[in-house]
Amino acid sequence: MLERYSLPEMTRIWSEQFKLQTWFRIEILACEGRAKLGELDENIVKEFWAIEPKTFDEQRIKQIEAEVHHESVAFQMYIEELVNDKCHGIFHRGLTSSDVLDTCYNYQLKKSSDLLIAKLKNLAAEFKRLALEHKLTPCIGRSHGIHGEPITFGLKMLRAYAETQRNITRLEHAKKEISVGMISGAMGTYSTINPEVEKHVCKQMGLEPESISSQIVPRDRHAMYFTILGVVAATLERISIELRQLQITEIGEIQEPFSSGQKGSSAMPHKRNPIKLENVSGLSRLIQTHVSAALGNVSLWQERDMSHSSVERALAPDTTIALDFAIHRLTGILKGLVVNSQQMARNLEKLGGIVYSHRIMNTLTKKGVSKDDAYRMVQNNSFKAMESGYKLHEVLLWDKTILNWVSQDELADLFDLEFFQKEINGIYDRVLGPGNKDAD
Repeated sequence: MLERYSLPEMTRIWSEQFKLQTWFRIEILACEGRAKLGELDENIVKEFWAIEPKTFDEQRIKQIEAEVHHESVAFQMYIEELVNDKCHGIFHRGLTSSDVLDTCYNYQLKKSSDLLIAKLKNLAAEFKRLALEHKLTPCIGRSHGIHGEPITFGLKMLRAYAETQRNITRLEHAKKEISVGMISGAMGTYSTINPEVEKHVCKQMGLEPESISSQIVPRDRHAMYFTILGVVAATLERISIELRQLQITEIGEIQEPFSSGQKGSSAMPHKRNPIKLENVSGLSRLIQTHVSAALGNVSLWQERDMSHSSVERALAPDTTIALDFAIHRLTGILKGLVVNSQQMARNLEKLGGIVYSHRIMNTLTKKGVSKDDAYRMVQNNSFKAMESGYKLHEVLLWDKTILNWVSQDELADLFDLEFFQKEINGIYDRVLGPGNKDAD
């Protein structure tokens, strides 16, 4: 992943050193498991632990790999260079490369999940804060990009909070599914390694043994995992797009943070472009494209082939690092989000009250007007209001047909913003639980 979109903690998990350290740990834990079964001298295991370098010599491993053309074998040969002769032939005995590689890979995904879940919880907290702060901040709800009926900005943020909470639950399930390891030997038959060794390694790594492997951990697990990451990214894109729309000049209801020394355009000094939100949108799209690659990796030949390997070398780090950055960026945007409640109020009344048309139509039907007649009566007057520039209330007062069914006082009461907020507490209770902190 580009350094521009990489944060240190997630990048470390996918570093070469972290991978080599994890490989070494898995290998020695396997030796430890064999020693517990009496297959190996415990002193040899201690010697292996004793030679663990603080930093693995990546250059030396690459030199060996250039000769043997096998990354795992190169690592094994490098370790044997560090130990005395009596330890030769013991390291990696009974294992196949995928035992180490797949267990390490899933361990890295598990560790990545921990970071992503923590970041999503921070993001959810910001949505909740804004939802409570703007619980009764009125704004216009839109469908098809067109004014619909009054809602509140808090409801927008509450929906985002609930969606993020669902994604946290999904990712927790995905983490559990991917948190498996395997030490089952060639073809996954345990013919050269006791299953108890697998149990020992997995327990120490915080993983569960794969129920049945071939020569690899089945890739349907990974397909599900990366699909969930794609769903999380889709949520980030949805929210970032909506916030970008609300920042459009003609709407102007919110503004992403803009620092004092920031420049929005190289040519137009007045610009305050939503570049951070656009960044979230772009990264989210990138992450979603990775899902198809993960799905393709399910279809490996028989007990295994290597077609998944090259994909996964880029897939896992790029997806998790990009998602980690996107969540972090959106959280930062929300922390400094400027909410223009006055502009929201102006937009709400921009069309002269036609957003109350649904309530007026329903009132007419309660009075005995047919649904179709009521619809057409209110629609005609709404169009007249938009074309003339008068408020809908004024236009309706000129329509004697309307006044035959609804009095002037009743009509005035229908243009009441609080009508659309009467069930908001109940919605908040469903999402946040009864007794949630009130922001009235």
